[in-house]
Amino acid sequence: MTSILTKTAAKVGFAGLITAVAMLSQATNAASNVATTIPLDMSGMNITKHEIAVMQVLSEICPPMLNGKQKQRFYKSYNVQLHQLMPSLEDPKAAIQYLSTQQDYRQILQGIRSWTLGFSRQDNKLLCEDLANAEY
Repeated sequence: MTSILTKTAAKVGFAGLITAVAMLSQATNAASNVATTIPLDMSGMNITKHEIAVMQVLSEICPPMLNGKQKQRFYKSYNVQLHQLMPSLEDPKAAIQYLSTQQDYRQILQGIRSWTLGFSRQDNKLLCEDLANAEY
């Protein structure tokens, strides 16, 4: 799985990787067929709650696995990615905090957390390192 994620990251970048991970998790959680799209801006661009949950889980699991410089790069990549995924929001982190109060999002978030725990610590660390080394 790591080589697939690494190859995916190299080919489509961080945004594509987040979408791919979210799509994989959506497929594994297909039983809950609840509408999970949040409209973000006037152009009709949408992001799913699954994609937001992936970002939130990565922000939880990655920093403890990274050294100081990697953490700094990870946070920069994370913030850039949040703004790219939610361009019409001034504070995407506030949107995530709000979503965390919603029952349907909490269920999605828990599913993503459980799904992520299914991978080895080493696989997750490699993913986090790849994300920390993403270039913008």
